[in-house]
Amino acid sequence: MYSSDTMRRTIRSALLIALVSSASCTTSHAQQSARYRVASTAVLSLDRVGGDMPLVDTLATAALLEITITSTSLSIATLAIDSLQVTSSGMVRRAPDAFVRGRSVAAVLTDGRPRITGDSLTACTAERPLAALLPELLPLLPMPLRADQQWSDTLTVTSCRASLPVTTVSIVKYRTLTGMDSTTVLLERRALIRAGGSIAIRDQLVSLAGTGTSESLATVLVSTRRIQSLRGVQSLDFTLTNGQQTRRMVQQITDTISMLP
Repeated sequence: MYSSDTMRRTIRSALLIALVSSASCTTSHAQQSARYRVASTAVLSLDRVGGDMPLVDTLATAALLEITITSTSLSIATLAIDSLQVTSSGMVRRAPDAFVRGRSVAAVLTDGRPRITGDSLTACTAERPLAALLPELLPLLPMPLRADQQWSDTLTVTSCRASLPVTTVSIVKYRTLTGMDSTTVLLERRALIRAGGSIAIRDQLVSLAGTGTSESLATVLVSTRRIQSLRGVQSLDFTLTNGQQTRRMVQQITDTISMLP
């Protein structure tokens, strides 16, 4: 039987990993590295069995990330975690193994999109949750990049949430606005999100499904086509069930990202 303790562990891991979603466009990144500071605050609400008041937790995450792009016959983007600190009132006790120093994930930049390669094609490899961060920091951008452009994209990322392979599909609309000066543009991003996945555990089907929305505003340096800063909000509503229990999780997330000199 899929126990209540296992359900609780699944919920805690799913909550944390969720923090980590028609112009002619391309991604043309010079060979370079960029380091980012990421600060995220999430208000999490988890329904309890029996209809009691939901558990509410505020989760604060601070991280340093590095993206390195190398180019030989293929352009490869590698994202690595330099450091991570998570503070919580108790629902999430620790970061999963994917979010520790030294973990990284690589992707080939194909058609302007990061595509995961190698062992990372397996949904539940340890580094797989990092894959969701790459499309955020390497968005599809028009060539040339200027203000007053609009385009759309569909992003699909499969990651591992508490041993559950979950596919997240984001239908994204982009718009560029005039920046502070001629060296930058503002990138507005709005997305509709849906996620789903299932796995058989001890003859029971465990499934996760959810929907949400997100929006962000970023400053992009025109010469390097790199995001310099970003502030975004995201709302997610998940349901986790094992055939005997169904739990609802709601997340309200605010992210702030800045490039380090």
